[in-house]
Amino acid sequence: MKQRTYIALSGFLWIASGTFLLYKGLHFINEATHSQDSLCYRWQTFFGSPQQAATILMGIGLLVGYLKSRFVLSKTVRRVSTRIASLSEPIRFVDAYSKSYWILIAAMVGLGVSFRFLPISVDLRGMIDVAIGSALVNGAMLFFRAARAFQVPVCK
Repeated sequence: MKQRTYIALSGFLWIASGTFLLYKGLHFINEATHSQDSLCYRWQTFFGSPQQAATILMGIGLLVGYLKSRFVLSKTVRRVSTRIASLSEPIRFVDAYSKSYWILIAAMVGLGVSFRFLPISVDLRGMIDVAIGSALVNGAMLFFRAARAFQVPVCK
């Protein structure tokens, strides 16, 4: 495949994962509004109702996700895009991404799986999923911008 295609493929993988995590996180936060053992229920005295506390949790998750994508994932997107752009075509799938990138992906998946077994409240877990999901969606947009702005190097 071509360099631009791999950069766009990275964006599609990140947006699919981010959308899944956003959906899952919002579902967890919604579920927490019906539970008396959640932060949403305990915070209703400050915010008026469990639903309004859930809205605050979603906002915090979105803000953290934005900051993560802006200051952390943007560097990863730049590094991956630069690596892919430096490879000569045709690029094999195993050559497109470095080992450190695969380790990062495996660590994120492992962290997500570990949340099932850790004693974390459902609304906190939802806020974390919203944060990571929104960060991945924002990072995907950076991949799409990099693919759109990609210039094929001219060989002389």
